[in-house]
Amino acid sequence: MRGDRLIRVLDALAAQAPAPLPARLCTGASDLLDARGVGLALETGDGELQTVAANGLGERAELLQADLGEGPRYRAYQHGTPVLVADLAGDPTWLAFGPAALASGIAATFAFPLHRGTVRVGALTLYQDRAADLSDEQYADALVIARLALDLFLSLQAGGAEDDLDRLLADQVGDSAEIHQASGMVSVQLGISVQAALAVLRASAYAAGRSLHDVAADVVAHRLRMDGPT
Repeated sequence: MRGDRLIRVLDALAAQAPAPLPARLCTGASDLLDARGVGLALETGDGELQTVAANGLGERAELLQADLGEGPRYRAYQHGTPVLVADLAGDPTWLAFGPAALASGIAATFAFPLHRGTVRVGALTLYQDRAADLSDEQYADALVIARLALDLFLSLQAGGAEDDLDRLLADQVGDSAEIHQASGMVSVQLGISVQAALAVLRASAYAAGRSLHDVAADVVAHRLRMDGPT
C-alpha cells in the first residue's frame, strides 16, 4: 500500500462531515472514486451480509441484493476477489439482480471484498449510472479503501467485548435483528432451517414486490404467516 495513496484516502475520509464510521467510508469513497453510489455490507455472524451504510444508487442496490440474496457484494464476499462489471446490461451473472439494478438506473458495479486470508468481514461496492471500467487509479484507490475498512473493523472487533461485528455496530444494523427474528419464526412455522426460512422470506418478498425488511416486519408483528393465514 503506497503511502501517498493511503494519505489521499485518509484525507478524503477526514473531509467528510461527522458521521458514524461506515457512513464516512461510503461518502469518502464516493467523493474519491467519483461513484454515483457506494454500499458497505458486513457479515452478521451467520454467513449473511447486512448493509451498514449506503448512499446514492447504493441505497437501492443494497436493498435489492438483500431482498434477492444475490449480487456483486455476495460474490465478492464469497470468493474473496473483486467483482468488476463495467456493463451490467451485457453481463448475465445475476438473473434477478441484473435486470432489477438496470431498472433502478445502475449501469456498472464494482465490489471489493473486506478479506484477508481466512478472515472475511464483508464487501464494499461501488455503483455507476453509466457503463464504464474503473481507471487504474480508481481501482487502486478502491483496493486501499477496502483494505483500510477491513483493518478498521478488525481493530474495532478486537477491542470489543463481543466477537461479532453486527454486535459491535448494533446501532447500524437494527433491521438485521428483525430479519433474524422473522427467519426464526418462519423456521418454526415450516419446520425448516433458519437459512431455508430466510430463503422463503426472500422469495415471498420478491413475489409480492416488497422489501425483505417489510415482509420480516409483518411476520414479527404476526400480520403474516408462511404456513397459512394468520
